[in-house]
Amino acid sequence: MPKESPRTCEETHLPREMGEIALLYVEDEADARVMVAKMLEMNYPKLTIYHAENGASGLELYRKQRPDIVMTDINMPVMDGIKMSREIKAINPEVHIIAVTAHSDTSYLLSAIEIGVHHYVLKPLNYQELFAVIDKVLEQVALKRLVWEQNQRIVESEKQLAGSQRIAHLGSWEWQVESGGMKWSDELYRICGLDPGALTPGYQRFLELFAAEDRPVIEELMHDALKKEAVEDHRFCRVFRPDGSRRIVRVEADLLPEDQGQKETVIGTCHDVTELKEAEEQVRLLTEDLERRVTQRTSLLQATVSELESFSYFVSHDLRAPVARLEGYCRALLEDCGSRGHGSCRQYAERAEHVAQQIKQIIEAFNSLTHYARCALSIGETDLSAVVAEAAWELEQGEPQRRVEVQVEPGIRVRGDAKLLRTALRELLKNAWKFTSKAEFGRIEFGKREQEGVAVYFVRDNGAGFNMKYADKLFKPFQTVHTPGEFDRNGPGIGLAKVHSIILRHGGRIWAEGEVGRGAIFSFTLEPNPETGSYLTQGLRSQEQRG
Repeated sequence: MPKESPRTCEETHLPREMGEIALLYVEDEADARVMVAKMLEMNYPKLTIYHAENGASGLELYRKQRPDIVMTDINMPVMDGIKMSREIKAINPEVHIIAVTAHSDTSYLLSAIEIGVHHYVLKPLNYQELFAVIDKVLEQVALKRLVWEQNQRIVESEKQLAGSQRIAHLGSWEWQVESGGMKWSDELYRICGLDPGALTPGYQRFLELFAAEDRPVIEELMHDALKKEAVEDHRFCRVFRPDGSRRIVRVEADLLPEDQGQKETVIGTCHDVTELKEAEEQVRLLTEDLERRVTQRTSLLQATVSELESFSYFVSHDLRAPVARLEGYCRALLEDCGSRGHGSCRQYAERAEHVAQQIKQIIEAFNSLTHYARCALSIGETDLSAVVAEAAWELEQGEPQRRVEVQVEPGIRVRGDAKLLRTALRELLKNAWKFTSKAEFGRIEFGKREQEGVAVYFVRDNGAGFNMKYADKLFKPFQTVHTPGEFDRNGPGIGLAKVHSIILRHGGRIWAEGEVGRGAIFSFTLEPNPETGSYLTQGLRSQEQRG
């Protein structure tokens, strides 16, 4: 019979949460089996307990439940504890077996020790001794589980690290400086075109992985890592694989801090950046090709600009003088003809003078257009709403009899050349004023809207409108989309062409939409931060500097 009362759970000095640990108790004496099972349940409430009446049923129960601990009597009918334990050890060599035996069962006890049963308790049971043995076994089980879980975490971490290295094409290595031995990750082998483990890692073999010209670079990197003198902790080197292909790797090295007498160890990585370097090289070649093309196009632009400037000078100076003389001759001819001259002669002279005046206007218009393309921009903040309001007031003062409502959205401010933007908006407003002249009640609107995240400014009117198939002619100089004489033409017809040139100079674009008899809307965008100066002058200066 048991000699001592059971201890409480606190007296075991074990955590209450034992996890899912199970114990199989095999005993052929029913009373003793029930009593011991109850004592175990009282002292170890978190312990799962199974019990069986002989070795045969115990073995069958073990096969079903696989408990961590087996506590068994030795001398039992049907199948004794030694035979059962031998069968269980064959199934699971790591199982913990506690043998319960009488003093007279010496031979059984020796057999138990032979098969690996290292824990035993003598009958009659002393619960203090029993619990001490169980406590020790539980600690071993808990420790074994902890070690297993830590190993599993390490294995999982190593799998994740290996997977991450493979995805990133990043191999790692470790060098024991004194012994020269190294450890290489599987991905390092793969980067070098080798099967993992194909070579025994070593410092000399590590150097041989790289191109002969790059090995001094690797040695320098290692030396700098050891001396902590590295300006840069990485180098780019070439690896030639056994199949003849080449890889470019970024090699990094660092010295591990020495802890508790640990010998010098350098760790590092080899990152396969072949594709990145190839992409960088392609970008460099494309950039060089683009720069070459830009240089070529700039040269062509320079030639074109030079020709235009020569032509502009010719129009401004060389052509203006002959036209002025022609106009003078026509006037003199009119004076000489007087009232006595032939009617047709005077009519021809008047027409010739008118043509000469038209040529002068076209020359002035051409010079004006070339000015907007060549002048330098002076960038500042401009209040477009105020510019439109002022232009509308001037138009109303010039034709007070007109019934026109001009709506101006307030507070529209932009960055740009104030003088040029004022010219552009005045031309747009004059255009709207002109083509609403036949409307009983004209309406002109200036405002701003958002279109695909871009600020769009517009001038809308309810005037004559236009046929959209002629829209491409609107911004060309000396062009009209209306019947000649339908609207008074003040000037040579370059208003919208000037607007187009000014908007382009500000990095924007302009377009028009309309419908005959239902008005038109002119919309334009502006670069938020246009560059100052003249792009033609700057381009020419830049090209001269390159040359």
